[in-house]
Amino acid sequence: MKIIVITVILLYGVVSIYFYLTQDSKIFNVLAIEKKASFKLKNSKEIKLKVANHVVLDGIYKKSDKKDAPLLIYFGGNADDATRFLLHIKSLEDFNVVVFNYRGYLKSTGKPSEKNLFNDALKIYDTFAKNQKVIIIGRSLGSGVAIYLASKRKALGVVLITPYDSIASLAKHKYPFLPIDLLLKYKFQSIKYVKNIDSPISIIEVEDDKTVPNKNTSRLSKKIKNLALKIELKNTTHADVLHYPDFEKILKKAILKF
Repeated sequence: MKIIVITVILLYGVVSIYFYLTQDSKIFNVLAIEKKASFKLKNSKEIKLKVANHVVLDGIYKKSDKKDAPLLIYFGGNADDATRFLLHIKSLEDFNVVVFNYRGYLKSTGKPSEKNLFNDALKIYDTFAKNQKVIIIGRSLGSGVAIYLASKRKALGVVLITPYDSIASLAKHKYPFLPIDLLLKYKFQSIKYVKNIDSPISIIEVEDDKTVPNKNTSRLSKKIKNLALKIELKNTTHADVLHYPDFEKILKKAILKF
């Protein structure tokens, strides 16, 4: 019996250590990013932004022909080439759009972390949002970055695509047997920051989300001061939400609520 107890304790320790050492690759899943062919869009150009010593983000800026067009700032998921978001919003021509890949993603240098993503979001906003109306958009992991940014800077509105209440909450759901509060380095407490947002917020979620359970999204939405719209998409998944046939129309509907 004593041997069994010792074995269980040792296994628990090994699993805990494994979780702690591998959490960066799970939260910032750089190796899962599909490297696809480059693309060019009308009025778009590749841009770089220095955010720290020896750290440069790679992105794309798309300029609208419309005078005084609002600026969309987009933050992608944990395994995304965020710049490809532009391919899913080709018909939204009345907006300027700026998109950067996170540190360590594709051609962006540096190392991703919660603090770095948050600080870089502020830098992006402060560099590109001068004298513009801004709409902040975040998908999955990026919803946490979008919420943090909107809690610190002024926005016309915020669109959250498959958002979560916190990474800590998701981790506790997935690993209920682990002491997540002690092991998790990056908690992404969206449910805390969203309380400080006065801007209207629209949510786009998917039915029966296997990655971010709908109950986690519901916990977040209950803390929103000004929920402008909440749309649930059927017959799609968390990973494929941008490929939903009417995604552009739904995103535009969410934005027009602001």
